[in-house]
Amino acid sequence: MCGRYHFEPGDFQDLLSVIKDVEERLKVGEIFPTNEAPVILGKGQADLYHWGFPNFRNKRPIINARSESVAEKPMFQKSFKTQRCIIPASGFYEWDSKDLDEKGRKRKYLFQGAEAKPLYLAGIWRIFDRVPSFVILTTEANPSIEIHHRMPVIIPKTTMYDWIADEAYAREYLQREMPDLKKTPV
Repeated sequence: MCGRYHFEPGDFQDLLSVIKDVEERLKVGEIFPTNEAPVILGKGQADLYHWGFPNFRNKRPIINARSESVAEKPMFQKSFKTQRCIIPASGFYEWDSKDLDEKGRKRKYLFQGAEAKPLYLAGIWRIFDRVPSFVILTTEANPSIEIHHRMPVIIPKTTMYDWIADEAYAREYLQREMPDLKKTPV
């Protein structure tokens, strides 16, 4: 988790006014690793960043960081300390290997907040070769994510700027349980 998520601009009217300079590059719908996607960097600050840090061991980018070790791992340590961000998402996807569709493929599910409310995912960012990039923080899944053992760290909209600006708050928040989510087959 989290290998794909969904972004619908209509869910984030307040964010769109901040990033209107880059609107022509704004990808909507399903967001894949390596896509440029909106990130919130502070009050009134948002931009499009590349999803994934370079992986120096192979070609696949690093798209997630475990919340349990993000503050200690050399790849993420500095970013966690000073470069936290929020990734707005209308929901995220998981595939259930025990629930196959009519063609024998894993069934895809969209996870969203209660009443299909948008999600604010915890992230960190860093610049690699002049390319601003982000990863999504993950944590142990709660029972509402029954088909996977990990889920994104979800920040309440009311405290997303605390996540970005306050390292002590961010460290403390990583210990909290995540909210229950709604699962819909896609």
